[in-house]
Amino acid sequence: MNTDYRSRWDAVGILASFACAIHCVLLPLVFTTLTLFGIEFLENVYLEILTILVSMTAGSWALIKGYRKHANKMLIILFVTGLGCMITGNLLPAQSAEIICKLAGSLLIIVAHLKNVRQCRHK
Repeated sequence: MNTDYRSRWDAVGILASFACAIHCVLLPLVFTTLTLFGIEFLENVYLEILTILVSMTAGSWALIKGYRKHANKMLIILFVTGLGCMITGNLLPAQSAEIICKLAGSLLIIVAHLKNVRQCRHK
């Protein structure tokens, strides 16, 4: 499997994590405005689950393929910790704690993907 193909999966993982981060930051800021217009699809547990599943699927695929090449366990640890933070954020009752957890998780996943791309290109 060529590096470009793996990089595409990392890009999908980064995009999904970034979308989650944007969702977590913007939702509290614009939610009251959107509800005035009847737009409530962003406050949807299924959208949250879908975002996490896409991040988990794309990320796992890209990182497993990259791991076979560079064998850096730290990237797997970053990724799993990031997913754990995102999932934990959904379980927290306080909105500020939820946002912090989800943002931290998204950033950890993005860092894992970026490092994976870099290490796959250098090996």
